[in-house]
Amino acid sequence: MFVVALAALSCSARLLGAGDELGYFSQKLSATLWRYPEVTRPGIQMAWMTWAVLFGLAISPLDPISTRWDEVALGALALIVVLHRFFASQRAGN
Repeated sequence: MFVVALAALSCSARLLGAGDELGYFSQKLSATLWRYPEVTRPGIQMAWMTWAVLFGLAISPLDPISTRWDEVALGALALIVVLHRFFASQRAGN
């Protein structure tokens, strides 16, 4: 839930922009939280673990949804996150 809340805070900062008071506050708060990996690392690890469990359930025979769209959605979500991190590190020059 921490990762979801941090993502929502980052999204609200982007949507509102720095011109809005709430957007400015959201931007500063999210930048401060993302700056400290010891705060975000456990949440990120738990989010990836949750993703792995859901993906494992989606590809198993015990899948409660009989279509392949749950696997596609989970795979697309992971791809978006990985590509975002890849392109963000390239822009930063790492």
